[in-house]
Amino acid sequence: MPEGQDKVLEAFEALQKALEEEQERLNDPAVAELLRRLGDERLGLVEWMLSEVQKLAAIWREGRVPIQKGGFQEEQRQKVQRVFGGIPASAFRAYILKALAELGGSAHEMDVLARVEEMVKPHLSPIDLEWLPTGNDYRWRKKARWERFKMKEQGLLRSDSPRGIWELSELGWEEARKLLGHQFLESEPPKG
Repeated sequence: MPEGQDKVLEAFEALQKALEEEQERLNDPAVAELLRRLGDERLGLVEWMLSEVQKLAAIWREGRVPIQKGGFQEEQRQKVQRVFGGIPASAFRAYILKALAELGGSAHEMDVLARVEEMVKPHLSPIDLEWLPTGNDYRWRKKARWERFKMKEQGLLRSDSPRGIWELSELGWEEARKLLGHQFLESEPPKG
């Protein structure tokens, strides 16, 4: 096999390994349960991608050229776009920090999300505005709630707040200050 073809096979193997690692991470019982509750389709998408990479690698090894009409099947293309399209969950971090700082550091979830929506509305794509298949919320809100969960895990939000209340921790206030350019916040708690 010529050198260029070897490099392609190496790339297929690296991609397959990365997808298998992601599949293993998503199959962790705690992660799988959380994704199931959130109606997240990532595991199915990763499994589909892994299957497709394996097929393509086999085709490449055998030297066959696949004949496809239209490339990706439209349904799979839309699935990829729905999961990975729109504003990424991580982008909501800054909006959540800013909203909470503006709301005095602590507010009801719906008040925070309303303020976040005001800030992100011009950037929301049709994908972000889709109603989830579970029928319980918009896709962008799910992503914002997922980011809030990660922020809580990382100590930016207090984990002992009452149910439905999002509250900045000291570390969260520090991040909000950095985000807002160290400008004075009237609602900021006293230092010391």
